[in-house]
Amino acid sequence: MYFKTVDNVREYVEKSNIQTDQQLMILVAEKSMEDLNTLREYLNSKNIRFFGGIYAALLVKQTSESEGFIVQKHTPIYSSVVLPYLMRFTLDKEKLQGSTAIVLVDGLSAQMKELTDTVYNKIGKHVNYIGGGAGFYDLKHRPCIFDNNGIYSDVLYICIVKEHVELAVEHGWNKLKGPFKVTKSHGNVLSELDGENAFEVYKDIIEDVLDIRLSPEGFFIYAKDHPFGILQENQLDVLVRDPIFINENNEIVCVADIPQDSKLYVLQGNTTTLLDSSIQISNRCLKNAPAQYIPLLFDCISRAMFLEEKFEKELSNIQQRLNYMVEGALSIGEIASGDNGELLIHNKSTILGLLQVKG
Repeated sequence: MYFKTVDNVREYVEKSNIQTDQQLMILVAEKSMEDLNTLREYLNSKNIRFFGGIYAALLVKQTSESEGFIVQKHTPIYSSVVLPYLMRFTLDKEKLQGSTAIVLVDGLSAQMKELTDTVYNKIGKHVNYIGGGAGFYDLKHRPCIFDNNGIYSDVLYICIVKEHVELAVEHGWNKLKGPFKVTKSHGNVLSELDGENAFEVYKDIIEDVLDIRLSPEGFFIYAKDHPFGILQENQLDVLVRDPIFINENNEIVCVADIPQDSKLYVLQGNTTTLLDSSIQISNRCLKNAPAQYIPLLFDCISRAMFLEEKFEKELSNIQQRLNYMVEGALSIGEIASGDNGELLIHNKSTILGLLQVKG
């Protein structure tokens, strides 16, 4: 449910019968973050367990809201803050089959891959993963994941629920140039393509295609329209990576990891291809939709930047095909299970999950 103010959330909590085994997931729009500590203190005074993330905007029905709160009540099988290489997990993984892991992660953490690897190494393919990277519209790194005990950076929060999710991922980007071999990278930093400086290779492509001069200072203006696509082994589609700035070493910093020795394409898209993907994602989910469900949507912040005033058309394409109200957030990195069950980090993508509600 979406609430405009903290007082609205309080009214909801006072009227709700929240059990001790239940937990609130709270997505906070960044313009309402000044009220987060007030909300946390209130919920702690009521001994209510909660977790959540701060996002540039919330997605409600077919609109993008820059303030407010989305609150969902869940009964977790397991929930915890996860640090890189540190996750206490003692459940029988075989008994998790068919359940769903909601994953909220610091979207601008340089350790995002280490965090998701920590989860996947513990749980593997026994759950379906859905989630998104939290963070702010200006793409500056600040604490953005929270629970009863604090507000954190460089962490992940996982909440596993027994309900099934029908999941789909789409992006709408097409190959422009490549493939290139990633000959040098570390984490989310791309250094070399085919043995040459990656920024110089990328710069030559963008300047040739757009007939402009690309400088490190104006990098993101054009990079948001031309992401990277990584060709995954045994995957038909590319995994999109969002280049966001050039560091002091003239390297390209991306939202998520760029694997060494992988094949990489420079991509392009247009309004039509991106909006078409928002129709496809709804249709794919609806093929096996549960009778009752919560539509949970994580849509990349740079898609909103790319589509500008047409972004609400993307949301409308999704909402009008569903029977229930869309709830979600603009994300910095999207989390979803791949076709083989592996936990994958996506960029510039749309992830829709229809989370089963037991009648």
